[in-house]
Amino acid sequence: MSEIAFLLGDVAEARNDNHLRLPAGFRAAGWRVTELPHDCVNINNGSPRLGPWDPDQFDLIWPLGFGRQLSFFDRMQLLQLLDQSRFVNTPDALVYLHGKYRWLDSMPETHAGNDVQALAAVIAGGGDWVLKPPAGSYGRDVRLIREGDDPGPALAALAGGEQALYCIVQRYLPEITRGETRTLIAGADIVGSYLRIPADGLLANLSSDGEPAATALDATTLRLVQTVAEDLQTLGVGFAAVDTAGGYLMEVNIANPGGLGTLESVYGKDPTAAAVAAIIAQH
Repeated sequence: MSEIAFLLGDVAEARNDNHLRLPAGFRAAGWRVTELPHDCVNINNGSPRLGPWDPDQFDLIWPLGFGRQLSFFDRMQLLQLLDQSRFVNTPDALVYLHGKYRWLDSMPETHAGNDVQALAAVIAGGGDWVLKPPAGSYGRDVRLIREGDDPGPALAALAGGEQALYCIVQRYLPEITRGETRTLIAGADIVGSYLRIPADGLLANLSSDGEPAATALDATTLRLVQTVAEDLQTLGVGFAAVDTAGGYLMEVNIANPGGLGTLESVYGKDPTAAAVAAIIAQH
């Protein structure tokens, strides 16, 4: 019998039900499922372990989310010692792809850095801009700066004052008011897409009161999503959400993207089995 180990965070803080759906989906597919906390990763007598278990006993290993921030880099270094072909989403992908930098050529005009004055100068060049943290999720700390507004306070708040945190300044797309499309990718397959309509004209995240609706990818967006999906396969990512709007890529979420439950609520069919089958086929 094939076996998968899920590395899970505190379920009380979960923003979606992947920690329930995905293990259940693998069990339904006939797999043995072991659920472990992120911090179970350790070295015992010179060998990396997942709790008391030898990682080689698992056909697949899937860290859902990042786990505790304080232990993240230690865990990633330990997981990097394992056979990377066993991971649904590899440690390298979690470290290097969660920020919003990878596919800049497919995104709206984007600037990033921790020099608040330089970013303010970009905004002063004219137009409407969106400020966001590079590795943020759920629409947290995203701000819209309209032409003529003073961006100083928002930039200073996002940069954390003397901490000089990195910020992204991205040209605002008016098309976002009509909605942002989330497409779930599993293995080599598109599992499904739905529209997230922002309640405030900016934040399409459902956690920010965005509303889901059925949609279909137009030809331009489909080509974009397929291109990103092909990249993801080569980069060690077997499950991701690709967010698009106005023909542009907005974000790729590979940590623990929600959407399975929303697809079911919008279309009346649970896509979990199809996602699990696509991931198994990839491996």
